[in-house]
Formats: sequence, structure tokens, C-alpha cells
Amino acid sequence: MIMNKEKYEELILRFAKELHDVGVSEDLRKLVEAEYTRTPNVVGVERQEVAKRFLYQHGGYKIEAKQIVSIVVKKST
Repeated sequence: MIMNKEKYEELILRFAKELHDVGVSEDLRKLVEAEYTRTPNVVGVERQEVAKRFLYQHGGYKIEAKQIVSIVVKKST
């Protein structure tokens, strides 16, 4: 029986360039990898981080924009 951790490693290597293009950082990838290391047959893992952030305050108003990158690895049916 193949463990989900082994399949995860295969998928990450296969799609490494695409993940980088989307903005998945090495730290975010390592968080997901750590979850699969702790529980190798977990069904799914989701993590997210703020990749870019803009904040401007003036005259009692605030403008805030965030770019959030999320990675979801799960077994589909």
C-alpha cells in the first residue's frame, strides 16, 4: 500500500515549477511536508500565507490589500 506521504513527495517534485510560479514559498512547502512527516497517511493538508501586503493610512482611512497563497494537498475520490 502506498502511503500518502510518498504520493505527496512525488506530486511536489512533479509540479515544483508550477508551484513556484504560483508563489508557493519554500517555507509553505516545508510546512505541508512537516504535516505529512508527522502523520504519513493523513488524507489532506491545507496551509496558506500572505505573499504580498499593501497598507496605506491617511486622513482616518485605511486601504489594505493582501495576496494570499494557499496550497492544498488531499486525496481526491
